[in-house]
Amino acid sequence: MKLKIRKSRFDKGLKMAINLKYFVLVIAVFFGLISYGQNKRIKIQLGEHALKQIFDVIQHQTNYSIFYSDEVVKDEMTIKIATPEFALDELMGLVTRNNNLNYQFIDNKILVISQAENQRLDIKSRILTGKITDHKNSVLSYVTVKLFRGDNLLGTTIADKEGNFELSLPIERKDLRLEFSLLGYKTTKVIVEDFDQGSKLSIMLENESTVLETVNVTAVQSPYQRLADRMVINVEGSILGSGLSTLEVLQRSPGLWVDHNGNIKIRGNESVIVMINDIVQRMSSTELAEYLRSLPSESIKKVEVIPNPGAEYEAQGGGGIVRIVLKKGVNDGLKATLLARYTQNNKDPFFNGGSLFDYKRNKFYLAAAVGYRKDKQRYIATNDIQYADHSEYLSDTKRFRDLDGYNARLTMNYEVDDKQSIGLQSLWTTSNSDQDFYTNNSHHFANDTLYKKTYNNWLNKPTMLNSTFNYLLKIDTLESALKIIADHLYNDNEESNDYRLTSLNTAEDQIYQNLSPNTTNIYSIQTDFNKNYRSGTSFALGLKYVDTRRNNEVIRNNFIADHWLQDSAYSNSFIYKENLIMGYFAFNHKIKNLSIKAGLRAEETLIDGMSVTSSERVEQKYLNLFPSLFLLQDIANGGASIHLNYGKRVRRPSFKDLNPYTLQIDDFLLIEGNAQLKPEYIHRIEAGVTLKKGISVDLFYSNTQDKIVQFASTVDNRQIKYQNINFKHGIDYGMSAFVPLKITKFWNLQSNVSYFKSKFNYTDIDLSQEVFEGSVSNSLKFNALFDANLYVGYRTPSYSGNTKYADQFYSSLMVSRGILKGKGKVTLNVNDLFNTEREREFTNHNGMTINFYQKRPTRTVGISLSYTISKGVKFQDKKIIQSNEAEKKRVN
Repeated sequence: MKLKIRKSRFDKGLKMAINLKYFVLVIAVFFGLISYGQNKRIKIQLGEHALKQIFDVIQHQTNYSIFYSDEVVKDEMTIKIATPEFALDELMGLVTRNNNLNYQFIDNKILVISQAENQRLDIKSRILTGKITDHKNSVLSYVTVKLFRGDNLLGTTIADKEGNFELSLPIERKDLRLEFSLLGYKTTKVIVEDFDQGSKLSIMLENESTVLETVNVTAVQSPYQRLADRMVINVEGSILGSGLSTLEVLQRSPGLWVDHNGNIKIRGNESVIVMINDIVQRMSSTELAEYLRSLPSESIKKVEVIPNPGAEYEAQGGGGIVRIVLKKGVNDGLKATLLARYTQNNKDPFFNGGSLFDYKRNKFYLAAAVGYRKDKQRYIATNDIQYADHSEYLSDTKRFRDLDGYNARLTMNYEVDDKQSIGLQSLWTTSNSDQDFYTNNSHHFANDTLYKKTYNNWLNKPTMLNSTFNYLLKIDTLESALKIIADHLYNDNEESNDYRLTSLNTAEDQIYQNLSPNTTNIYSIQTDFNKNYRSGTSFALGLKYVDTRRNNEVIRNNFIADHWLQDSAYSNSFIYKENLIMGYFAFNHKIKNLSIKAGLRAEETLIDGMSVTSSERVEQKYLNLFPSLFLLQDIANGGASIHLNYGKRVRRPSFKDLNPYTLQIDDFLLIEGNAQLKPEYIHRIEAGVTLKKGISVDLFYSNTQDKIVQFASTVDNRQIKYQNINFKHGIDYGMSAFVPLKITKFWNLQSNVSYFKSKFNYTDIDLSQEVFEGSVSNSLKFNALFDANLYVGYRTPSYSGNTKYADQFYSSLMVSRGILKGKGKVTLNVNDLFNTEREREFTNHNGMTINFYQKRPTRTVGISLSYTISKGVKFQDKKIIQSNEAEKKRVN
């Protein structure tokens, strides 16, 4: 029996020892996790950084969320980093010690930044303790507690997970006030003198059913950020984030130039590819411009201008890529923004209105946007054409445009688990453009003059539907991932142009019409895999397939003897098929302060175009390799870097260009396709330096083979023909500089200048040119009254093909102010302050000269209003994902 008792005690002791072992193991693991987070090595670039940027990097590389107040961690606080790697405790000690701050680990997830107590408090102080609950007596975690004397902030702390808090009080308690705040609850204020000394406070916060967006009033921030390989325009949170269209944001972006037709150019006349949320927009330049005019800046998070993209991007686009990233809600709850904008276009109105919606609940996210646009404009134009036989054509035109447009966007995303998510996005746009032209023209010959009056009505009814499905699988905590994207674009355009030409000499009428309907379907699927390592090394590879089908018709009907008869000479039906098969591999590695990014992309193009009318066939098949190399050298302890990169790009002919059609606009103007048009290839080299203050200077050189240009020539001394053709080659070289200056605390200035020279010849015609572009953006904040932005830009005359475009001066002023306690915003916008924008084109070829002038209502005054409603559980997230993804793109 004794033995049994001893055995029982032994078993009990053994179980206790085992349980104690597991308990110790659990405790060890728990503190080990905390210790791991606190001792994990943080990698950070050398140089001077804002404290908030340091905290963002820490959050991304550890499992901690960092909480702080903007009144404690100020925008102007910086720290100089001289070592590329720190332990977390070591880095936090350095950061807080040099800025009179304290830090505290609440648990293995929360890190709190507070003001150093000896900075504002009296030497003699006592500890105040308390506990915070809601009306159901449930504890409230991580409530912000602030101590004030009058309007002066003395200290800040955060309640722990159990709702407990501690705060040092000065001996003198007079005029002391505590404020307790937590998003989702009403802010509670208490007077310290109302409580007994030494007692523990019990604070109850009341629920707030409607929570407004947090509005931080800080010093003015520049929306522009220059990285090693791109310019980033941070639209969200800047003055550019309200009251503009996306096209107007691009117009104010350094390094880009948007012409009067909405064509986007980079560093001269090089065309770009536009991406929205990583989807290439494969619309025509006209359709893309109209869509970007309808997309409000309130939808945009940021815009990236990438002159020389790496292998992970499609090689299409001679001038690089403009990547537009739309906003996405991160907090549970509902958010709705109502938008309205009115602009006076001289005598006619422009109206744009709509709504943005965001809803998130647990793992499900839904966003929607709807918009309507009404635009009326009046143009005047003149044209003077001198022919080689000394005859002359003169015209003056009055043009009236009336456009109604609708657009909608629906985005859904569901997190299947911590590693997987699926999403769906659909974009829909449709518009109805009705334009009337009234033209008086005369054709002067040696012994006679013909006078005519022309009326034509141009109707455009484009509809676009773009749907995208995506799947994301996270491989590890370093953001290694597998991504699959499937996309379909449907575009249908009903276009017609009806003409009536009346001869004033004979009183005879000529009536005809051009119909050019087209339908496009583009299907694509791609998969991308990227693997990141703790050493900073990463690689990425991917495959993509794009299938394009386009049916395009050009029908010319003449009205003869009360009947419409088709003119076969100017009619054409064209079926176009294009397949792109693409694959790439990219590699990133860092050797001390040298970052290397190398990539190789392969793209096979298969084109099959068939003119049903003429039986003419266009067949092209070519496989190309597109290598890229990017080198970035950090200059130790200087916060600066130098970079060198090389890339090869391609510009393929558009669907319309390859169609062997002839479109007669009027008696004097023809537009022709070119079935023999070849793709152009661009080899580009760039080198530059980026200094610690954000100043950057770049040198660039490019060699283009089979350069595609629009060329104007004369037909029988009577008609002008515009057609895209290939020049043998072209060379461009030059420099650009971006200089941000902080004039005062409330005035930031950013200037961008570029100079380039282009050398290209056509037969015996030298079309070389020198072009200068410059812009200055002033961002100002007048205390709490309003924000302002004054932007001016200038470009010297430039050639496109054999047409010379006059110099351009652009100016705009924006003034915005928050209203309704931060829920609303009103923006005043004045464009073309000096009314200098106009279109003047001059062409000289084989004795023929064209002098064209057009003026539209460019000096406009407008006002926009936005109002935001938020409801649900909200919190202010200080974490900004920027480390691995952004650094990977900058080759660190």
